[in-house]
Amino acid sequence: MAHIKHYTSYILFALLIVAQTGLCEELPEGFYNEADGKQDGALKDQLKTLIRDHKAIPYGTGATSTWGVFYYSDRDEEGYCMDMYCDDWYKFTTPGAAVTGCNIEHSFAKSWWGGSNNDAYKDCYHLNPSNSQANSARSNYPLGVPEKDIKTAGSLRVGKKHHPTLDVDFSVFEPKDEYKGDFARAYFYMATCYGHWSNGEIDPVLSSYNGWRLDNKDVGSKFAMQNDNYLEFQPWEQEVLIQWHRQDPVSIKEIRRMDAVSDFQHNRNPFIDYPYLAEYIWGEHMGEPVDMSLLVASSDEAFIPGVSNGWREGGAPTVKPKYGVSWSVNDEIIQVDSITQNKKIPALPETPLSCSVTSDCFMGWTTAPIQGTTDEAPDKLYLSATDIPSVTADITYYAVFAQKTVIDGGDPATYVFDEDHQAGWTTDAENKSGYWLLDEGKTLVSPEVNLSGLSAISVRIRTYGGKEYNQLDVHAGDQLITSFVTTTGSTLTDYTWTNTGTLSGKASLTFSCPVGGSKKGIGISNATIEATGIRVLYTDYLTSCNQSGIDEVNSQESRAKSHKFIRDGRLLIRIGEQVYTITGQRVR
Repeated sequence: MAHIKHYTSYILFALLIVAQTGLCEELPEGFYNEADGKQDGALKDQLKTLIRDHKAIPYGTGATSTWGVFYYSDRDEEGYCMDMYCDDWYKFTTPGAAVTGCNIEHSFAKSWWGGSNNDAYKDCYHLNPSNSQANSARSNYPLGVPEKDIKTAGSLRVGKKHHPTLDVDFSVFEPKDEYKGDFARAYFYMATCYGHWSNGEIDPVLSSYNGWRLDNKDVGSKFAMQNDNYLEFQPWEQEVLIQWHRQDPVSIKEIRRMDAVSDFQHNRNPFIDYPYLAEYIWGEHMGEPVDMSLLVASSDEAFIPGVSNGWREGGAPTVKPKYGVSWSVNDEIIQVDSITQNKKIPALPETPLSCSVTSDCFMGWTTAPIQGTTDEAPDKLYLSATDIPSVTADITYYAVFAQKTVIDGGDPATYVFDEDHQAGWTTDAENKSGYWLLDEGKTLVSPEVNLSGLSAISVRIRTYGGKEYNQLDVHAGDQLITSFVTTTGSTLTDYTWTNTGTLSGKASLTFSCPVGGSKKGIGISNATIEATGIRVLYTDYLTSCNQSGIDEVNSQESRAKSHKFIRDGRLLIRIGEQVYTITGQRVR
């Protein structure tokens, strides 16, 4: 018989469960001590270290499987299954048996890491008993507030919202208000337990796609997750989760559920134990080291379930003032952000589309405008938001432009592609055992090369699928540079081409097999390109992105100098193949 849910205190039932089963693993004393003083990614790393190594519970029915955990973690005082997806509740029967009309829901969709049956797949901190129809309607959508095409499924609202940067509509699901914090903290847990380390290393759970899956518009992670840094979530989703975390504080139901799950898995959800930790990773205190003495645990008698936010005084700390951060191009403000005191700017604006110069001329942002040609570099030129100090006052950042001059020649350069060297190279070829298969139009593309300084190309290749597919072509754009023909069949053999002609300009080299066919082509184990380097100089700061006509730089003098020098009152920056952060002072 169905039961329309009602709310009573869970405290007596929690005590009853402990008395009957001996369950309820408590927070070990000093468990979070090592988190003290850490901030941002280092703090998340420490929490991951604490919770990642845990017992994986078998997925499905059975007393020691998922439904066995749910019997203790999601059963109310009358024996009903507390379904957060639907108000129509049914009773548990025996430990480990599935509840009528319910299945196991991955609140953090399994397709987001590729669906592999791994630790994340079986982790009860994000698994919930769910009405099967509501589960199906929710699909693999992320949490969010739908804006149109809204439908009700169980107690969920499902619909579309517009993505702020991809400029497309996508689907989200919204739980009831009393469960929004529960879901947010489950997402925080999953992002911490299975997300990236702050150094970029990925968790084994993410190995299928080298991060969260972002390649498929039918998988919700494309619209909610990112692989750029330890924050895991895209900014819009981060904002939703931290807001829900605040408006729906940790409840006694959630505490009891964590204690029951912990008894099986032997790990914790840090954002239920210490709710305010989320503010130091995704909220108002990003960029600040955590002082654990200022936080109150949900197990502390000072913590009031459903009310306390985890700050020692029982309420939010003093609200920090916000400052205006402006971005100026040619004396025109293009963007204004509001940033909390001592918080880092999350991102830098890209080169404005309205600017008529190419991106090669955009150098970065500085706190003081550059007034035409000058013999003094800015104190600091910011190319990454992580380089910008925390905001302590209203500030304007100014775009800096410079004329770019490319000079052939320079230091020798070697570009290597093999099992251990792939930086700057791209390929869509299949990685076989010991080589990459260039078939069916697949290519291997090198970094940009100075063609006038190109001296030699070496490859190690073999045939694949028949000796008639024995040729490897190397192009620079539409120009065929050389072809390698292997006559040794399936044996990997070395070949070298030496340049005796005249080439000019710069381009990436493309390696491909001219004859296609399924699983027929050339296998390439490694490639080496030898050439002189490309010297890139930036001359003259420009006050207007429309300015042009800067004098050419004497190439002989530029080769004779170091990374930066002054010529005729101008600061010159030699950057190689990429733009480095410019830190400079007056040079005489």
